[in-house]
Amino acid sequence: MAVGITPQTPASAPAPDGSETTTPPAWTERPAPTPDDYPQFASILGITGEVRVECRVSIEGRPVDCQAVSSRPAGLGFDPIATAIVERGRLSTARDKNGPVESSISLRVPFSISSSPFPEAPSWDGPEPSPAQRAAGEKYARRALLDPAFSSEARWGLQDMPTEMRDTVRSWIDELFRDDMSFRTLSLAMARVLARRGLDSLPLEKPEDWSDWVVELRSAKSGYFDARSANIELRRRYCARYDCGPSIDLP
Repeated sequence: MAVGITPQTPASAPAPDGSETTTPPAWTERPAPTPDDYPQFASILGITGEVRVECRVSIEGRPVDCQAVSSRPAGLGFDPIATAIVERGRLSTARDKNGPVESSISLRVPFSISSSPFPEAPSWDGPEPSPAQRAAGEKYARRALLDPAFSSEARWGLQDMPTEMRDTVRSWIDELFRDDMSFRTLSLAMARVLARRGLDSLPLEKPEDWSDWVVELRSAKSGYFDARSANIELRRRYCARYDCGPSIDLP
């Protein structure tokens, strides 16, 4: 998923003591957002956002004491991420007639998604698993279902949501994605991945290319679980009950 987070050029505000700056601060090192800066749940459902951030700018040009003064939507974690992004930047020092001074900035941090969050899943075209690979897949499923990282909160980034929102969303996920996290789906999907990779057993340690395994696991669920339909329904329910921020076109 491509994500764009582009803070605008800051607008200068008066210095904290009320004096007027004659040379306002300007970016010398613009904040550099990454796709990992997008709130997890919002990125999964394709929810966009916008945060207005205000900061004090030290004489050294560091944005400090940054605060989100307004944001949309609320409850998904856009605020702390926006302030953290802005604080990575560096600015020139503001100056008045007497020399360098502290100043303040106010800027907008938009969060946008450039592609559909729900692409069609490719059909599985790998070899059929052997009995050994199916047994290894079952071993993986038993272990995975006991892992706290597989909980709804951890996998979907629900930890920081308000309590009522978190409980509601978790109930929807548990309903809509029940088959996605079933023993049958997990074991058969991993057996397919092992078959494609020509392995009869799981590696003893997590492979360095585990992220590639995760992508293959999603594809290997084709025919066992329709993740796209479940995601679309989850987004529909969420947007009907809560704010989904600025709208985007989805297929």
